[in-house]
Amino acid sequence: MKARHPQSQTSCRRGIPMDAFLAAAVIDSPGLLVLVLDRHARAVCANRTLLDMLKLPSDASPTDIEACGLLTTAQRLKLSKLAAAKPGHAASRRMTLNPKVADRPLRLTMEAAITRQAPPSRRRYLILTGFDITAAQSLQDSLRRSESQIRAILETAVDAIITADQRGCIQTFNPAASRIFQYKAAEVINRNVSMLMPEPYHSEHDRYMQNYLRTGRAKIIGIGREVIGRRKDGSTFPMYLAVGEQIHGQRHFFTAIIRDISERKRMEHEILHISEREQQRIGQDLHDGLGQLLTGAALHAKALGGLLGRAAPELADRMNRVIELINDGIAQSRELSRGLQPVSDCQVFPTSLQDLAERTEKLFDIECSVRCDPLPPGVTVSDGTHIYRIVQEAVHNAVRHGKARHVQISLKTLGRNLKLTVRDDGVGFPDVRGRGLGLHIMNYRAGAIGALLEIRSTPGRGVTVICSLSQPENAADNSPAKTGNSS
Repeated sequence: MKARHPQSQTSCRRGIPMDAFLAAAVIDSPGLLVLVLDRHARAVCANRTLLDMLKLPSDASPTDIEACGLLTTAQRLKLSKLAAAKPGHAASRRMTLNPKVADRPLRLTMEAAITRQAPPSRRRYLILTGFDITAAQSLQDSLRRSESQIRAILETAVDAIITADQRGCIQTFNPAASRIFQYKAAEVINRNVSMLMPEPYHSEHDRYMQNYLRTGRAKIIGIGREVIGRRKDGSTFPMYLAVGEQIHGQRHFFTAIIRDISERKRMEHEILHISEREQQRIGQDLHDGLGQLLTGAALHAKALGGLLGRAAPELADRMNRVIELINDGIAQSRELSRGLQPVSDCQVFPTSLQDLAERTEKLFDIECSVRCDPLPPGVTVSDGTHIYRIVQEAVHNAVRHGKARHVQISLKTLGRNLKLTVRDDGVGFPDVRGRGLGLHIMNYRAGAIGALLEIRSTPGRGVTVICSLSQPENAADNSPAKTGNSS
């Protein structure tokens, strides 16, 4: 802005001299926008910063400035009224200007104030000062759009999405979470996320969180897994949980995406139950049908062998061989029947595990020991079969893949709870995640009965499989209907 005042010095407070050159330097400060209007709100001049922003030369005329469309008709009217205000009643006006610049839109925030020249002209001018807020406004608009998109995702997502801070306090709780957990968002915001977990997770959550923040070792963050959730009414349900972490400065935030898999687990359990029931039927048919037929054939062959021994002694040895083959068939059919129907009664479950250990020692020439308590009340034949299959798979992995020479099977019960441990001295493996089908089946069987499966592997020192099952206090005790053969 060209100074229109003489170069005479004036003085400001504390006696510091102020001349026109210094005034012009202040007016043309980088970033500060200055626009001078007459009492009709028409452009008079602008400072260099504003002219550069409008792509105008330093000697631009008022007409050039007006052509940029700085003011709307409504803004010009308001400023005219401000210029016409009586002395002592004038007030400033803050407004946003949107001038027309070819390469990009501009957004300026400016505040108008009145200045009057000394007599004799007593002219009134409006001085608008402000700043360019184009970038800031664009950022705000982007943030507003992003927030709107995120809100739409949260509100329409089928899965529950919950965020919590490093203290475990819930920060967001979307509608799907309200539907799954039966809580309204207002009931859980700023409360600890452990309220959505049954025991023992409820009590252990804060300790786990503090351990993670202190050591950085995560057990579930970044790894999806199946866990148990707790609804408002106290009921529990299986869910798939994936947790991610975000760090803002020194603060940690965690986002949990949760899917209720109750229906899927029910269908899987039903399919598996049908499969187990069919295996039991086939096993029973082998035992009662084919086994009896072979036993009858063996008796007839033995009787025929006695007759041949007297009538044709030279055929007696061949007949004895036939009898041996039939007896081998009987033994194999019984083994198949036992394998298809390993748990026909929960009361004899320890015997079933002992038989498994003996067969393992006989087939693979290793040492396999068993220490087994009776199954706790509330465990059904189907549950017992799942537990048996987990042991069977763990032993199979230890022998076939772990090259183990010693396997220890332990099942301990305490009240209605049980803890199964299968430990071997094999080669182990470096990472249990993403392993073969056997481990997936073990996890699936554990989940089908509501048990927790943990697999610990130390390369060169073997694998330990731990399966823990907690029966609720109101679970029905074993009864003949439950413990007997369901086929």
